[in-house]
Amino acid sequence: MTSEYRVIVVGGGHAGVEAAWSAANLLGEPGSVALVTLRRDTIGVMSCNPAIGGLAKGQLVNEIDALGGLMGLAADATGINFAVLNRSRGPAVRGPRAQSDKLAYARAVRSLIEQRPEIEIVEASVDAFVLDGRRVRGVHIESAGGAPRALHADAVVLTTGTFMRGLMHTGDVRTPGGRDGEAPAVGLSATLEHMGFELGRLRTGTPPRLAKGSIEWDRLETHPPDDDPEPFSALTPRSGSRERGWRIGDVAAERFPVLEPTPCRKTATTPEAHDLVRANLHRAPMFRGDLAAGPRYCPSIEDKVHRFAERTSHTVFLEPESLETDWVYCNGIATSLPRDVQAEIVRMLPGCGRAHVHRWGYAVEYDMVRPHQIEATGQAKAYRGLFLAGQINGTSGYEEAAAQGLIAGVNAALLASGRDADFVLGRHEAYAGVLMDDLVTRTPVEPYRMFTSRAEHRLLLRSDNAADRLTPRALELGLLGTTSIGAQRRATYEARARELEHVRGLVLAARVDGRPMRDVLRTQAYTDARFEADAAALAGGRPLDPRVLRTVAAEIRYEPYVRRQAAEIRRLRDMERRRIPPGVDFAAMTALRTEARQQLERFRPGTFGQASRLEGVTPADVTLLSVLVPRLERAG
Repeated sequence: MTSEYRVIVVGGGHAGVEAAWSAANLLGEPGSVALVTLRRDTIGVMSCNPAIGGLAKGQLVNEIDALGGLMGLAADATGINFAVLNRSRGPAVRGPRAQSDKLAYARAVRSLIEQRPEIEIVEASVDAFVLDGRRVRGVHIESAGGAPRALHADAVVLTTGTFMRGLMHTGDVRTPGGRDGEAPAVGLSATLEHMGFELGRLRTGTPPRLAKGSIEWDRLETHPPDDDPEPFSALTPRSGSRERGWRIGDVAAERFPVLEPTPCRKTATTPEAHDLVRANLHRAPMFRGDLAAGPRYCPSIEDKVHRFAERTSHTVFLEPESLETDWVYCNGIATSLPRDVQAEIVRMLPGCGRAHVHRWGYAVEYDMVRPHQIEATGQAKAYRGLFLAGQINGTSGYEEAAAQGLIAGVNAALLASGRDADFVLGRHEAYAGVLMDDLVTRTPVEPYRMFTSRAEHRLLLRSDNAADRLTPRALELGLLGTTSIGAQRRATYEARARELEHVRGLVLAARVDGRPMRDVLRTQAYTDARFEADAAALAGGRPLDPRVLRTVAAEIRYEPYVRRQAAEIRRLRDMERRRIPPGVDFAAMTALRTEARQQLERFRPGTFGQASRLEGVTPADVTLLSVLVPRLERAG
């Protein structure tokens, strides 16, 4: 085992594997990336919900795939229930989602990582960094049975998930750990505090798991997968098509779906269960204020019962975790209540009167680094060469973590290659850009979750056009790598670009019932099915890619609104690109309001666009700032 690398990634969760994968794609050198994790067999584990994607989250997975990432590939190869959420609404707010086989997903991710010669997996803990002043040059590790030693690198990506001083709660029972059965990372928090980082504390929760054979399934409503499942990756063939699939070692999606489609079932909480929860709120640490702030948009059953007192029931989805086990995930009743109360709540669910609980629900609280201390590249402002990604930055969810990991991994590899670590996505380019910009301009007071409503340019950031938006950026950077899968991505993108041009030409020249097809497309009566049939006729019967047809239809339907958004983006672009020198002393700008000075000093925005989005900074403050900064620069 060597001690010299180009990039070191700490943590094997969803952020860590994307960071390692993207760095490997960019560097392309055997043994250039170290992935440090306590246990090899926990790489890629789905700690909570066995699902990928959803509203806005699905778009993040599409974007990760468009930039050469691995999450979409693993989800397509291991999904057992694919569905497009909001299918009845416009394409800008639809979200692909896949319930995955939890065990198969982790195996697939681990296999993908293990097959990369650029990545070496190191089983060890990390408690400190190798420092050269304000430059991070590696990490200090300790492995089981081995002596402590240092690993050196040009850049380090820290992705600790919920493990920094992790503490799990079930009622009054407290267990140190970041995940059931796994020890916390204790030393890193102290190291980061000693380095001057401001830490915060957040928490999340998970529901009980039930034994499949103990549930009365025939009493429950079925929630089937889509008949025409939608894959995440541009490389994965459509269901029933003859398109070429993909294979990376023993992970493949040469047909789709790969695994047997599996329905989940719906049940619901009862008024009696709500009464029981209310009677025991004093025993729930997530509710009584013992713990740090939790996810408002994925509340515990305690929060639901209290906040929505008028509701007599809440839907609970019973989702099989794997085709290989009998574990069932109770989606909708995350809880920190004691075991005896959880047992009664489960028995009160219709169909679960005799259910056996494999694992009790619990809350976990953990340390995070307040993300105003990082750039939108993921790099820490105070320490060059240190990048942070995932829940350590205050986010919630696999997809948010993976998107951050990819961006941090790219920039770490750029820095290690002697290039500028300046890969940033704009808010108009990607949900991943919205995510990073929100983190560095608004410190989360609760775990951050992505929504379509957070993206002001969501008409442009659709699931169907992720490759069109971002694969050119990946090609420009060399991010698709030199592997066979990278070559296949390149060929797939180029074929799609040609097909898009062809279909656009057909549609713009066509007429339907005497009217231009582009005008008819904007009417509600002209359905997607009718458009696909008419487009096929225009092509002389030649099969057209439905994914391309959906993109062209969305482009034309949204065209008037997109034109207005494009004009607004052009107006804001100069402000967004205009840099604020890193050494500016905001506190000395006495002409600014006190609140504006305090926010600017705390967040230290890198551009005037970021400054304009800080809470407490008004447009007048930004105008004055644009006058003061050049004066300070001239004064040296």
